[in-house]
Amino acid sequence: MTNLFAIRESVNGARNLILDVEIAGDGASGEIDDLLVEVGAFGCDEVRLDAIQGNIIADPSENPADDSFTIDLFWDGPTQVPLFTIPSNLDLNYDWSKGSGKTNEKVAGYTGDVRLVTNGLGSNESASLRFHFIKKRINPRIP
Repeated sequence: MTNLFAIRESVNGARNLILDVEIAGDGASGEIDDLLVEVGAFGCDEVRLDAIQGNIIADPSENPADDSFTIDLFWDGPTQVPLFTIPSNLDLNYDWSKGSGKTNEKVAGYTGDVRLVTNGLGSNESASLRFHFIKKRINPRIP
């Protein structure tokens, strides 16, 4: 068995992108390090993170000295720039939509993509998350 990392598009509209993500650890496959958002596949140049909902379930018996299973989000590129760390054992409801959202810092060579990396993923540990992104085009097409 291998770790589960499944992404389902709940909404893929002209402006909104909502992704449902399921993660489950098998205890033997190590960490997950993969793209969450590949902007070219969604018809935009970059995204802004507006909200995260869901939960991460950590199993303290996996590593009693450090029972935290967390997920890091990065803006992808030659230098990965931290976007946000999702803590474990919480019901999550982060909402940055009232402000400007979490925007890409655009370091040299940035891609606009978002990378997801697990930390401490073991067996009996899982996450069910919903990400709400706003799509952005750098050079919008003029009709």
